[in-house]
Amino acid sequence: MKKLTAALAALWLCCGIAVGGVTTGSVAGLYESAGSFGQTEPQNKPDQTKASHPAPKASPIEIVRRYLQKLGEPIDTAKSTADMVVSSYTDAKNAKVTIVIVNDKKKDLLGMYVYNFGNLKNAPDADAVARYLLSANDAITIGAFFVDSDKDIGYKYFMNTAQLSLPTFESIYLTMAMVASDRRQEIRKLLGQAPEGTDK
Repeated sequence: MKKLTAALAALWLCCGIAVGGVTTGSVAGLYESAGSFGQTEPQNKPDQTKASHPAPKASPIEIVRRYLQKLGEPIDTAKSTADMVVSSYTDAKNAKVTIVIVNDKKKDLLGMYVYNFGNLKNAPDADAVARYLLSANDAITIGAFFVDSDKDIGYKYFMNTAQLSLPTFESIYLTMAMVASDRRQEIRKLLGQAPEGTDK
């Protein structure tokens, strides 16, 4: 009887050790396998530390060209340069206004100019023209009329390139075109010139 009891005890101890070992090993293996399913070995990961090179920033004049294309306003490519765009606006009366846009890189400014109002040299009353231009400058919302060194009358506006956006550009462009169209006839009349409705 003692031999039987001893044999049973030995058998139980042996089986318990075996079962415990299998159970513990299997559970550990299960968690390791489960943990490895969502992971990639470090040596197989693609190198994502390299920063991509940003696209070159468009210049203000390039942006202006895009805006004019979006607005459907023609560009005179023959007269335009890398830092200047020559465009024309045609109003409801089929009158054309040429607007020249120049990029001043040093000052970060865009200068917008309209000419073809006439020349002050042969004006019957230069003082009357000057008074009219000053009065016009007080009345208009943007820009100013001026007389250059050759006595040509022009209309100009400057804007900071940092302010350049499609809504802002469209507003300034159209406002300048309308001001130039509205004021041209009276200026030419004061200069003693024939009333011309369009730029050449």
